[in-house]
Amino acid sequence: MKKVLVIAYYFPPLGMGGVQRVMKFCKYLPQFGWQPVVLTVKNIHYYAKDPTLEQEIRGLKIFRTESLDPARINAKLPGKNNTPEFQLRSNFPPRSFQSLGVHLMREIFFPDSKILWLPFAVREGAQIIEKENIDLIFSTAPPISSHLIAHLLKKHYHLPWVADFRDYWSSSDYIPTHTPLHCWMYRKFTHSIIASANGIIAVSSPIIETINSENPNTTALFEVITNGFDWEDFSSIQPRKFTKFTIIYSGNLNPLRSPEPFFRALSLLFRENPQLPEKISVIFLGQHFDIDLSHLPDDIAESISFVSYLPHRQSLEYLLGADLLLFLLAPQSAPGVVTGKIFEYLATQKPILAIMPEHVAAKDIVVKFPQVIVVPPHDVLQIKTQLCQLFEQWESGHFRSTGLKTVPQNLQLYERKSLTQKLADFFQTIIE
Repeated sequence: MKKVLVIAYYFPPLGMGGVQRVMKFCKYLPQFGWQPVVLTVKNIHYYAKDPTLEQEIRGLKIFRTESLDPARINAKLPGKNNTPEFQLRSNFPPRSFQSLGVHLMREIFFPDSKILWLPFAVREGAQIIEKENIDLIFSTAPPISSHLIAHLLKKHYHLPWVADFRDYWSSSDYIPTHTPLHCWMYRKFTHSIIASANGIIAVSSPIIETINSENPNTTALFEVITNGFDWEDFSSIQPRKFTKFTIIYSGNLNPLRSPEPFFRALSLLFRENPQLPEKISVIFLGQHFDIDLSHLPDDIAESISFVSYLPHRQSLEYLLGADLLLFLLAPQSAPGVVTGKIFEYLATQKPILAIMPEHVAAKDIVVKFPQVIVVPPHDVLQIKTQLCQLFEQWESGHFRSTGLKTVPQNLQLYERKSLTQKLADFFQTIIE
C-alpha cells in the first residue's frame, strides 16, 4: 500500500465543512490502496468543534505540531474555553469585532495567519517523510500556508505533490487584497505554487479555470473533485419530530449566504396570510459572520429561531426531520462556490428551496434534481410564491418521506467513497 502525507491545518475535532472533505478522503483512501499519514496543528481556538468526528478516523496516524499562529496562541491562553455551546437562541450578537481581527491579520500575515505554523510543520513533515516512506504529498487549502509547506517539502525530497483548492485564493476578483502590493504578492506566490505542483484538484470547474487562466504555462494535471456526502453518516439517524411546517437552513450565514431575500419573502407571505405564522417554523443551524441578525422584522421574528453549531449527526437529525431545506447564495457569490452542505441536502431527498444566482457552479449541480426549486435572490415575489406553494403541498399531505435505504443512482457521483476513489486514481496518475 502506498503512503500519502496529508497536510491539513483544519482537521477533527474541528467541525467545518473543509474538515469533512479531507477527513472523508482519509477515511476511505485505504480502501483504494493509499494509507494517509496526517500532518496537522495542535488544538486551536475555533468556533466549531465536533469530537464525534474523531471516531471515523480511529487508527489513522496523525501528527499534531506546535504553531505560533493566532488561533493556536489563543487556545493556550489561561481561562480560554474552547468548547462550543450547543444551545437554542433567538438571535446572535454581531461579529464585527472578530471580522476586524480577520482583516487586520490579512494585512499583517502573508499569505495568511497560518504562516507561523510553517516552521513546525516543515520540520515534522520532513521527519514523517523519512520515517514513513511517503510516496506522495497532498495538501489542502485554505489556509494557503498548507500549500507552501507542501511546496518546500516537495522541493527538498522531490516527491510528487497534489494541491487541493477548496476555495478561490489566487484571483484578485474573489480574494480580498488590501493594497496593490498584496495583489502582486498573491499573484507571484500563485505562480510559484502552481509551477511546483504535479497535480491540482478543486471543488468546482470555475476555480480550475481561474487557476489555469492565471498560470497558462503550468504542466500540472487538473481534476475537479467536488464535495459530497457520506452515506454511512445517515445510518441510524432518528429524524427530529416537528409539528409545524419546518424549514431548516444548515451552515454559516455571512454576506455571501444572506437570508435577507428569504426574510423579505417570508414577511410578505405572512402579511398576506396572517394565519401562517402559527403553522410555519424556520430554524437556522450554525454560526454567522459579518452579518447582523439581532433585529428581525416583528412579523417573522416569532417564527424564526437560531441554533448554534451542532455536532454533525445532530445536524443530520434536523435535516431529516425538516419539511423543506433552505439553501442560500448571494448575487455577488463567486462562480466557483459550491458549499459542501448542498450535497447532504440532496442526500436527504427532501424538497430544497435554493435561493442562488444563475452564474454559480452550485446551480449547475442542483438543477439536475427534481426536488430542488431554484429562485434568484432578487426575485422576492417568486420566493414568496414558492414558499406558499410548498406549504400548501405539505398541508394537503403531498409531502411523503422517501425512506433512506440506498444511494439514488443520480447521487452516487457525489458519495464520499466514490469521490475518494477518484482521488486515489488521480494520485496513481500523478506518480506514474
